[in-house]
Amino acid sequence: MPNIVYKEESKRVFSALRAWNVLGSTIKIADYIRSWLVRKDELDRLPFCGCTVGAVDACLYVLGGFSRASAMRCVWKYDPCLNMWQEVMPMTTGRAYCKTGMLNGKLYVVGGVSRGRGGLVPLQSAEVYDPRTGLWTDVPSMPFSKAQVLPTAFLAEMLKPIATGMTSYRGRLYVPQSLYSWPFFVDVGGEIYDPETNTWAEMPAGMGEGWPARQAGTKLGVVVNGELYALDPSSTLDSGKIKIYDHQADAWKVVVEKVPIRDFTDAESPYLLAGFLGKLHVITKGANNDIAILQAELPNHMCPQSMSSSPLASSLNENSSLPSSSSPLPSSLSLPLASSSNGKAMSLAEAEIDAWKVIASKNFEAAELVSCQVLNI
Repeated sequence: MPNIVYKEESKRVFSALRAWNVLGSTIKIADYIRSWLVRKDELDRLPFCGCTVGAVDACLYVLGGFSRASAMRCVWKYDPCLNMWQEVMPMTTGRAYCKTGMLNGKLYVVGGVSRGRGGLVPLQSAEVYDPRTGLWTDVPSMPFSKAQVLPTAFLAEMLKPIATGMTSYRGRLYVPQSLYSWPFFVDVGGEIYDPETNTWAEMPAGMGEGWPARQAGTKLGVVVNGELYALDPSSTLDSGKIKIYDHQADAWKVVVEKVPIRDFTDAESPYLLAGFLGKLHVITKGANNDIAILQAELPNHMCPQSMSSSPLASSLNENSSLPSSSSPLPSSLSLPLASSSNGKAMSLAEAEIDAWKVIASKNFEAAELVSCQVLNI
């Protein structure tokens, strides 16, 4: 991304430096502060601290974030066909750590935080960006209905409502929510936005209360072939489950008992989910800073009676245009592979061990996982 320092921030920095210089050139600390503040590295990218990444119309968008003490409205667009970044119309509200989702060819933004006198202030507002017109339009704010029924004023003051995710599913936007008082989070279900009626409704109880959460209360979801999946982490090594949401039963059901991720507690964001070419993918960071993309490959013999009608069983057994050869699991992700010595079909537990293959891996050193976006170019 471009190295950007916004004008108001630059003026503030250099005004402070001029004040230092008034004291005389013998004060070496002024030279040190100047070199520290104006170098083109992390500080130049401070406007993007707490930014959010989204994708729509085959382009990548980076939205908002903090610049020193201010929540930014800025939006940057990356066009992979032109290999170019450009700043587009800013959001109507400055926000950081907001949630994004794409629906009907538009990019929606909800929640996040701004900075007030008492610290960070959660936002209930929402807006939508139309890439065809380049304009932002306000969307009705999230009601946070469950936050309105707290039994005491003390709890209402202490516990702040916040959006912890957003997923486009079945023609609507599903936004899980929590009440938080850092570092504690309390799940309170969520709300659903319907673009046809331009209204919010409460999320079904089973969906909201059962939606698996990772660190800091964030709830990830990914839609593959019309079905909603989530990863239920664990505090133990080499453990985790893939769940699918059954909208008819309003329940999350386990479809993969084991996900080969080294440690869910090793980093702030040790995994991401993605749907790509009709396949479910988990992006994970290993112990050696190797970021690997794991693809779920569920053979037919993994489908006992309880799973024979599962959408996961059918959708992930379709032919894929990805390479058929699988890469070995990195050492930080390795698991023993099961085989059938007598030619009989493997058991469900054995097959789940062999349900994953690494399709890509690269070392990004100390970088953390923030977001995974699929661009249809």
